[in-house]
Amino acid sequence: MSTFVPFSEPDVEIERRPGGVVELRSRRPLSAAPVTTLHWLRQCARETPATALLTEVENGSRRTLDYEAAWSAVVQAAETLRRRGIRKGDRIAVIAVNGFESFIAGHAAMLAGAIWVPIAPQYLRAGADRSRIAGVLDLVDPALILVPDAGLHACLPAGRVAEGRLDRADAVSGAAEHGVGDLMLEAARSDDPVKLLLTSGSTGTPKAVVHTHRMLVSNMRATVDVWPFVTDHPPVLVDWLPWNHAFGGNANIDMVLLGGGTIHIDDAHGRPGELARTIAAIKEFSPTFHAAVPATFQALLPVLESDPEFCRALLGRSDALFSAGAAMPMTTFRRLRELSLTVRADPVPVLTGWGSTEVGPAATTVHTADSEPGQVGPPLPGVTVRLVPVADKLELRVKGPGVMPEYWREPERTAAVFDADGFYCSGDAGVLVDETDPGRGIRFDGRIADDFKLANGSWVNVDRLRSSLLALGGTAVRDVVVAGPDRSHLVALFWLDEGASVDVDGVIAAHNASTSGQTNLIRSATVLAAEPAAELLSPKGLLKPAPFRAASAALINALYHLDADQAKEH
Repeated sequence: MSTFVPFSEPDVEIERRPGGVVELRSRRPLSAAPVTTLHWLRQCARETPATALLTEVENGSRRTLDYEAAWSAVVQAAETLRRRGIRKGDRIAVIAVNGFESFIAGHAAMLAGAIWVPIAPQYLRAGADRSRIAGVLDLVDPALILVPDAGLHACLPAGRVAEGRLDRADAVSGAAEHGVGDLMLEAARSDDPVKLLLTSGSTGTPKAVVHTHRMLVSNMRATVDVWPFVTDHPPVLVDWLPWNHAFGGNANIDMVLLGGGTIHIDDAHGRPGELARTIAAIKEFSPTFHAAVPATFQALLPVLESDPEFCRALLGRSDALFSAGAAMPMTTFRRLRELSLTVRADPVPVLTGWGSTEVGPAATTVHTADSEPGQVGPPLPGVTVRLVPVADKLELRVKGPGVMPEYWREPERTAAVFDADGFYCSGDAGVLVDETDPGRGIRFDGRIADDFKLANGSWVNVDRLRSSLLALGGTAVRDVVVAGPDRSHLVALFWLDEGASVDVDGVIAAHNASTSGQTNLIRSATVLAAEPAAELLSPKGLLKPAPFRAASAALINALYHLDADQAKEH
C-alpha cells in the first residue's frame, strides 16, 4: 500500500477581458531548474549510478541500462558525433522504437549541440506512403540518419542512407568522459533548438515543432511543481508511449530523469494483440505512474476485475493514472477508482491535462484527487491560458516558456498559429469548470475544426456528443464518430473492441432521452464492421473525425437512406 502524497494546491487568478475573453494564469512561480534536462541525467549518474534508468527486452530477456552507463554512453556518442563533423544545429534523425539505442543517440545529439529528430518507424514499414518520409527528410534535412532496424534501411527514399547505430569505439572513455560531458553542458544555452517533433499531419503535411532546452526543462519543472510525488520517491513506469511524440518523449522521459526513476520499456508497444506482454511487465515492476490512452485502460479493466495480482500491481502503489490523448469515459473512470479501493485505502487519482506538441506537451494539468473526465486542470506554473470566442466556442490559447518558438523552416505556418499578443492558437476549445473558482481549471470542449453545422445552420458540438455516447456505451466502445455536416439530422458510427457487442439502439435511445434539440438528437447509428484504416487514426489510437467521415461517406449515406426509408413507412 502506498501513502498518497497530496498535490500542490492550485493557485490561479482570472482576468475577464473585453470581447468575452477570459484569461487564467498560475500565481505559482516556476522552481529553479538547470539549463538542460541532460543536467538531471548527469546528476543521477553521480548520485545514484547503479539505479536502472531503462530496461528493455532483447532476444526474450530484459536487460538494464543504469544511470552511470547511460551518461557514459551519451557522452561517448556525443563525442563521436563531434569527431564526425556534426556541428551545432545539425539534425540527427533517429527512426526507431523506444530503446537504449534511440535514447542514447537522441540525447547524444542534444549534448553535442545538434537537434534530435525522433521519427516513428511506421514511416518506413510496409504499406507506408513513401512520399511522407521523403517530405519529412526534405524538410529537416538531417546530417545523419540512424535506423537500428537494418531491415528498414532499404525503405528510405533514394539518395538517403542510414546507419544502424553510432560506433563509439573511438570516443573518450573512463574519467575523461566526465570532463568532456561537463564542457558540452556548459556550452548549452536555454534557447538552443534541441529536438524536432513531427505533428500527426491530420490537418495536412506534418510540421516539425522546434523544442528548445527551455521548453523541455520548464515544462517538466512546472509539472513536478504541482505533482510533488515525482520527487518524493523515484517514479517507476512501464511504458511504450513513443518517444517521437511529446508525451512519451518529453513528459515521461523527463519526469523519470528529474525524479531519478526508471522506465521499463513495454515491448508490446501498444499492440492490442500483445496486451499480455503489457500485463506481465506491470505485474513484474508495479509502476508508480501509468499513462495510457483511454482504449488501453478499457482493455485492462476485465483483467483488473478478474486478476487480483494484476490489480494490486497496477493500482496498489500508483501515485496516479494519466489518461493521455482524450478524456476517459465515465464508466472506465469510475471502475478504475472502485477497483483501486480493493487494494489501497484511497482511490487512485485518475488525471489528465491539456496541451499539444507545440506546447511541449502540457499547458494545464489536473492536480487534485477529485477531478472528473473532461476536466484538464488549471494552467501550470509560468503558463497563461486565454479562452477566446471563436465560432460558438472558446478557443484555448497559451503563452509560456513551454510554448514552441516556431515550426522548423516554415515561417508562414508559424505566423498563422500565433495571435497579435503572441499566444499560440491551439484550435482546441475549453470552458471553465466553475465560473466562480478558477482553481478548478478548464473542461476540454473539443476541436473547433471537428465541429460542423447542420443544414439549418446550427452548430454541432462533436466532443460533447462523443463524450455522452462513450459514457453510455461502456468499456466495449473504443470510439464513436458523429456525422451530419449540412444534413438535416445526426447519425453515429461506433467502433467496438474486437469481439465485443453493444446495444447501439439502446445507447442512442438513452442519449436522446437525456437531451433535447436537433443539434443533440441522433436518429440512427451503426457499428463498424472492420477495423479503421491506420491513416484514419490519431497517434493516440483515436478516430480522426473529419477524415473518418470523408472515408466513410458510403456508410454514412446508407444511414441517411435507412432513415428516409423508415420515414416513408410511417
